[in-house]
Amino acid sequence: MAIDFATGLKMPKWALVTFGLLSLVAGALALAWPALTILVLVSLLGIHLLIYGVFVVVAAFETGQGRVLGVVFAVLAFIAGTSLFLRPMRNLGSIVVVLSVFWVVGGLMQTIGSIVDRDENWVLELLSGVLSVAAGIVTLVWPGITLLVVAINAGVWMILIGLMRIFAAFRSPTRPMTTATAM
Repeated sequence: MAIDFATGLKMPKWALVTFGLLSLVAGALALAWPALTILVLVSLLGIHLLIYGVFVVVAAFETGQGRVLGVVFAVLAFIAGTSLFLRPMRNLGSIVVVLSVFWVVGGLMQTIGSIVDRDENWVLELLSGVLSVAAGIVTLVWPGITLLVVAINAGVWMILIGLMRIFAAFRSPTRPMTTATAM
């Protein structure tokens, strides 16, 4: 059920360093201005949900599995993504509910899919699904702090990814790194 869109993508050393440095700067800015980070993240999350919805529909029809659930989840992603992207300021309050529903529904789908499919990574898929459901529930229970935590988490994540990319660029001077981790 997991789709890795970055498999096989090769990046030369200069690209890894550039991406790493940009990630470091973006992460530092996210930590310095969490309120602005939240607004930008809301807009980017909207774009992400729109793109993700397209991939879910394509994957559902290409594999022939879970078409109905895929379409339902994609419609949810399209509605949420459009709302977040077009009106980020208006939707700051609703982002908590959107994130919660998205994480719970997506986590349940991933959990059920991992149990049904039982492919080679089913335990990781199961864990990922359960963690997604848990994140959705925690977000509903403590909505006030959720946005700040998301902004801080994004900043820390970007700094770590930047450091890993820079390290990867200098670990092997002769061959580029396969970027199978999330960007």
